[in-house]
Amino acid sequence: MFGANVPQAGSTYEKVRSVALECEKYGFDFVWISDHLQDFASKNPYLECWTTLSALAEATKRVRLCTLVLNNQLRNPSLLARMAATFDTISNGRLEFGIGAGWVENECISNGIEFPAAPIRIQRLEEAIEVIERLWTSDNVSFSGKYYQLTGVSSDPKPVQVPHPPIWIGVMKSKPRMLRLIARFADVWTISSLYLPKPAEYQQIRTALHEACTAVGRDASLIESAAGIGCVIAKNEAHLEEKVRRFTPVSISIGSYAVTQTRVEGTPQRCLETLKLYEKLGVTRFVMNFPDITTLEPIRLFGEKIIPAFR
Repeated sequence: MFGANVPQAGSTYEKVRSVALECEKYGFDFVWISDHLQDFASKNPYLECWTTLSALAEATKRVRLCTLVLNNQLRNPSLLARMAATFDTISNGRLEFGIGAGWVENECISNGIEFPAAPIRIQRLEEAIEVIERLWTSDNVSFSGKYYQLTGVSSDPKPVQVPHPPIWIGVMKSKPRMLRLIARFADVWTISSLYLPKPAEYQQIRTALHEACTAVGRDASLIESAAGIGCVIAKNEAHLEEKVRRFTPVSISIGSYAVTQTRVEGTPQRCLETLKLYEKLGVTRFVMNFPDITTLEPIRLFGEKIIPAFR
């Protein structure tokens, strides 16, 4: 399956809508909307995740709509469960529910939102997913956790999808705590499009995830593997050279955290060869991040030359 990251930073809804419709037209399976309060790399305006997705649910007909990934620090899980179930109803069961622990510290702090240490954020995420999953599938839910408490709560409507929308859990880089959480709850796990591990490293992560699944008593084959992939694609070498020169890899430095995007660059044939390599490693869902996606050219090129080769 193939998805595309729809850019919200410095964009208008009209532009986002045109990208989503073009993805639907050219055979993409889902579009991905990120969840941030601001564009942390610049001062550009930033369209909010759920509001944008709700509008796209009305504008599109087939393509699935993915929150990749929601920052658990921003919303109470009871509220989030209701938002997601309502959205799944509005979209006729097209929600792909991606969630993570949150990683942009200054985004939270500057907006007055608590940003505890990573172990606490992961523990909160674990409790939140359990709460959300139970509210989607049960009534009269009570929960007594360290961070969240519920007493006899029912959330209606329930999601259209049974037993619930697919749960994606996103990571920037794999850590043992996150792998255990993925093993327990995820239907799909994904690496951020800022960081594409080399094949050997990706295989190591998959091996570690299988071990985590064994530890919690879950069949690892039930969890699909996704990869967020930065991609510069061009019809020939001349156009590729010009694009690579114009669109430099994304570099983000936030506090002590710094990362420069790893990406795939090439003509359709070269891109296809790289993606096929990751498919052999077990990746079943590719989330493409094209720096020039608003031109619509990479959507068409990818849809005509790459997607059919995987069908």
